[in-house]
Amino acid sequence: FPVTIYASRSLRKVNKYGNKKIESNNLKFDSKLEFFCYGLLTAAEIKFDFQEKITLIDKFTYNGEKIRATTIVVDFVLHLKGRTVYLDTKGLPTPVSILKYKMLKHHLKDELFTDVVWVRTQKETREYVNSLIKEK
Repeated sequence: FPVTIYASRSLRKVNKYGNKKIESNNLKFDSKLEFFCYGLLTAAEIKFDFQEKITLIDKFTYNGEKIRATTIVVDFVLHLKGRTVYLDTKGLPTPVSILKYKMLKHHLKDELFTDVVWVRTQKETREYVNSLIKEK
C-alpha cells in the first residue's frame, strides 16, 4: 500500500515510488506517464474508458473471516475496431502489480480479441499509440 511521507518544511505528500500526481480538467492522474498517455490517446481520438476498476477475485468468507475482493485499476481500456485493449502505464513495476497483471490476463484468457499492454516510458507510450493510429 502507498506510504505518505511528509517533508519537514512543507506538508507536501511524497509518493513512495516518486510518482508525481497531476490534476487536470477535474481528472486525477497517478503519474506524469499516465497524463502523457491520456493526452496522446485524446489527441488521436481513440475511444477509451479511464481508470476502470476490474474485480479479479470476488469477496468471500473463509472460516468466518471476510476476505475483501482483489481488484485492479487499469489506466485505460481502449475500444478499437473489433478488439479491446487494457493499457496501463507503470514506470516501476512492483511484485504486486506484476502478480495482478498475471491475474488480469487469466481473468481475460477466454475473451477473444483482447490485449493487455503495459507501457513503462514515454517513448514506449508514443510508439504504441502511433501503432494504434496506423491501424485506424
